[in-house]
Amino acid sequence: MYGYVRPVKGELKVSELERFRGVYCGLCHELARRYGFWSRFLVNYDFTFLAMLLAEDAPARTCPRRCPAHPFHKTECLESCQSLQTAADMTVVLGWWKLADGAADKSFPASWACRFACRALKGAYDRAVSRQPDFAAAVKEDLGALQTLEKEKCPSLDAAADKFASILRSIAGGIEDPARQRAAGELLYALGRIIYILDAADDLADDIRADSYNPLRYRFAPVDGRLSPEDEKVLRTSMQHSHNALVSAYALMGENVYTGILSNTIYLGLPAATQAVFAGTWNTSAKIHRKRSSI
Repeated sequence: MYGYVRPVKGELKVSELERFRGVYCGLCHELARRYGFWSRFLVNYDFTFLAMLLAEDAPARTCPRRCPAHPFHKTECLESCQSLQTAADMTVVLGWWKLADGAADKSFPASWACRFACRALKGAYDRAVSRQPDFAAAVKEDLGALQTLEKEKCPSLDAAADKFASILRSIAGGIEDPARQRAAGELLYALGRIIYILDAADDLADDIRADSYNPLRYRFAPVDGRLSPEDEKVLRTSMQHSHNALVSAYALMGENVYTGILSNTIYLGLPAATQAVFAGTWNTSAKIHRKRSSI
């Protein structure tokens, strides 16, 4: 997906880092188990965060497994559980739609690659829809509304960000406890708004060159693909309000076995990603992160 929702690994305890790797690798194996080999390529940090957020406050059971990325040694992976299954289902649904959007918007050959991936994953997508019909319906409805705003070149950042944020909020619908469901819904809505704005800021220069929709093009007046310091300050203030709402909702969620990792991601990881995007170093730092990471 986007990859902005990740912890600062250097600030994790050794046990927390191992637990985080276990969830990430567990999600990859769960995708393969439920949807086949090619779905592994959809694994991402954002839905690893979701799997941890939705986890019950119970010991995490792991088991050693091999995978194509680590064929010569086994990695401790989280065993299949409800939160991991839910995260895998929703990864496929939202991942497929992101590929479909890329097929429609990107130029050749990138659009061809997206179209090929969509066809390869269509069966997996159909199975995921049957398992998560409410979420799939929400994704289709909100992305349809977002596409309408894009065609209209809507200058309202709030209107566009709301549609993506609403998709993430719908994830909380499967939580049985009403209080926890409300808190998770508010947290995920705020997180969705942050992710959408970060992605828009990260892609601004490329979208201007490609003459693609980006709400920041019409809300502000970028020059050479960058916002002015005044406009950037306005945007970052708006994002800070969403982050404050996210933190408030997180405080109501209660603790689970992944609380240390979740707190690291919320209090350190998201601000670090925001700083990197606005400094123009996100793509470089993300590539270095992937090369150095063992997951």
